[in-house]
Amino acid sequence: MSTPEADPETIELFVEESVEALGRCEQHLLAAERAIPPPPVIAALFRDVHTIKGTSGFLGFERVLSLSHVAEDLLARLRDQTLAPRPELFVLLMEVVDLLRAMLASIRAGAGEGPRDVAPLVARLHAALEGGAAASAAPPATAPPPAAPAPDAAPEATRDAQDGTVRVNVAVLDRLMNLMGELVLARNQMVQLARTTRDGGSTTQAACQRLSHVTSDLQEQIMKTRMQPVARVFEKIPRMVRDLCVATGKQVEARIDGNATEIDKALVEAVRDPVLHIVRNAVDHGIEPPEARVRAGKPAAGQVSVRASHEGGLVSIEISDDGKGIDPRALRAAAVKRGLMGAAEAERLSDREALDLIFRPGFSTAPQVTAISGRGVGMDVVRTHVDRAGGQVELESVVGKGTTIRLKMPLTLAIIPALLVRAGGQRFAIPQVSLLELVYLDEAQARTAIEHVRSAPVLRLRGELLPLVRLDWVLRLDGARPAEGVSIVVVAVGGRRCGLVVEQIHDTEEIVVKPLHGGLRRLACYSSATVLGDGGVALILDVPGLAGMSGIDLTVQARPQAAAGEVARATQQLLVLRAGDGQQCAVPLGLVARLERVPRASIERLAGAEVVQYQGQLLPLLRPEAALPLGLAPVTEDQAVVVFDFGQQVGMAVDEILDVVEAEVTPEAAIGAPPFTLGAVVLFGRSTLVLDVYALTRKLAPSFVQERPRVDRSRRRVLLVDDSGAMRTAVASYLRVHGLEVQEAPSGEVALRELAGRAGRFDAVVTDLEMPGADGFEVIRAARGQGPGLPVIAWTFHDDPAVSARATGAGATACIHKLQREALLATLSGVARRAEAA
Repeated sequence: MSTPEADPETIELFVEESVEALGRCEQHLLAAERAIPPPPVIAALFRDVHTIKGTSGFLGFERVLSLSHVAEDLLARLRDQTLAPRPELFVLLMEVVDLLRAMLASIRAGAGEGPRDVAPLVARLHAALEGGAAASAAPPATAPPPAAPAPDAAPEATRDAQDGTVRVNVAVLDRLMNLMGELVLARNQMVQLARTTRDGGSTTQAACQRLSHVTSDLQEQIMKTRMQPVARVFEKIPRMVRDLCVATGKQVEARIDGNATEIDKALVEAVRDPVLHIVRNAVDHGIEPPEARVRAGKPAAGQVSVRASHEGGLVSIEISDDGKGIDPRALRAAAVKRGLMGAAEAERLSDREALDLIFRPGFSTAPQVTAISGRGVGMDVVRTHVDRAGGQVELESVVGKGTTIRLKMPLTLAIIPALLVRAGGQRFAIPQVSLLELVYLDEAQARTAIEHVRSAPVLRLRGELLPLVRLDWVLRLDGARPAEGVSIVVVAVGGRRCGLVVEQIHDTEEIVVKPLHGGLRRLACYSSATVLGDGGVALILDVPGLAGMSGIDLTVQARPQAAAGEVARATQQLLVLRAGDGQQCAVPLGLVARLERVPRASIERLAGAEVVQYQGQLLPLLRPEAALPLGLAPVTEDQAVVVFDFGQQVGMAVDEILDVVEAEVTPEAAIGAPPFTLGAVVLFGRSTLVLDVYALTRKLAPSFVQERPRVDRSRRRVLLVDDSGAMRTAVASYLRVHGLEVQEAPSGEVALRELAGRAGRFDAVVTDLEMPGADGFEVIRAARGQGPGLPVIAWTFHDDPAVSARATGAGATACIHKLQREALLATLSGVARRAEAA
């Protein structure tokens, strides 16, 4: 069966899911041969076979469908206790598992379902359903020799369906990662050598560039081998919440989403304790007793939700509860009671600053010490652990509504981008995840911008007092401070900011993190070390540790308040550069994918345009001076390139990258601005053109811009809910081919979040009925809560009229069998026609 949704990726996903499900079935059936399994096990067997049946039928694998369908019927009878469980039935089901696995192996090999005949086993299953003796005709425990393959069978040179994955010892992965680190170091050394050697020529530089690209690709693939599902962090949460409920007398439901989100194995241990502690706090401090919740108009049972997702280059772990929230007034009172500050100082704190008090060592609002909490240790340790792992902690709370804490962690700690700086004559690395911006002050600016508060230096940066840390002073290094100006690296610490004063700022570089040994391990200012491209060693700075050593209190930091009647103006981060013959320009930093330097000799011309080979593809190079009167750029050996990504990557060739700053670019600035610009701002005392990157790309490389499609109201938006990835992908592909816009939800919980408070976002909902956790009936009720105008279609393999009646009784517009995809499309088309007529 050739269908648009049966693409190789969908089939591969179907095979992977099915093989995994068969593995679970096999374990249950092995146990069933020793003792009759309890109802939950039979229900789990039914769900797995049901999913295989459903997706195979939609993809047109008729023999897999036929066999799994009758096996599902047998399991349904066992589940409903209308058929007595007998050991021979589970032996028969084990044969089903073996035959399904063989057919899946053939499908994966591209040979369809293979030559195997399912009819004899289907007949024996029917006999078992009818209570006959045919089921007892199962083969003995010793399997017969395999039959000779049919002439058109796939060769045995074919791998088993489980050969798609292999198990590798963690020690092997660690060794592989160490070797990858050494390769990155060698790559950095070769690139450094090529830049400084004049007799290497363009051939050497091109070889180094190729080595760099291959190393980056290899690094990415090896990093994937170290990734583990964040479920390893979450697996203890349900049991812990249950035990806490027993201890406190509370009723709490734990909801977990994002188990499949992956994180480096080294970070699994780094985030496990912080996550568990935050969940413990949510149950003990956040969720109210049942009677108090009822008095407040809430359900007696509270909810603690834990969710993981990828955001950019970070993993975001969000823990939220619907409890009483954190009262800033109680925090101020507790701070005064514990002697952390005076009453007047506490009153001056904003609510945001008061919330940050919970991260102070020794701080607690618990009235008494219990076995669960009240000792004043916990949230400060959470922030310390997260900071040391290169992450950040964010906290939001609304009194009476609940609290949300987000941990934002890097994907890996083994190889990281870092900024190299010099202080006291030595080089240090600052992890880029902590970096916000770079500031340079000449002597005159330094005299006016740097002030002293209680003898501590601070920088007045855009109205905010920024604490400064002299790196050579804190680290007790010798070295004269240069007289021509001050270089400051602005870094983030626990959601706050401070500035590191350094002698010199070098380039960014991917560095390999090496552990520290001996006495250096006990110094809070260093986290690890690295070997640089020239063979030298640099210590990696621990930014929170540095701030602590310098005496800066980053838990409470005053921020300027807008005066009465003053309108707050939005600012944005800009990458400042020089283009043409030295004209200072800027581009929005949010559009920048990477900063690169490429050898001039590697730039080629193709159809009159400049291109360079980059990450295995041709990268077009734009020059702003080709559209703007910026003058001619000087010819240099290396070309600085700013890489943007508009669906396809595009590079902008510039003279020099200067800095990253935050500035206000108002809509009024664009009035009367030159073409291909967003206006002009004053940066570093110079007029600076803010380039319109989209307009320049459309002008100079129109074929590389993927324009956003215009909104077409004839394309109706459907929320598709199904826990089977293969089925969901196949159905979504089928609907998209027929002109519908589809948003996929892999679980009922995700669908409930998508529907919550977003009336009018979807034109229809299509939901499976049987899903773990929140099932399709909950989704139907939630959709009905948005009003009668949102059609909801139950999408199921059940033929039972009682199931259809239950679905329509819950509010479903229609109940459609999963093999009747044309009926689904017709129903959705009717929805669109009715909406247009209305």
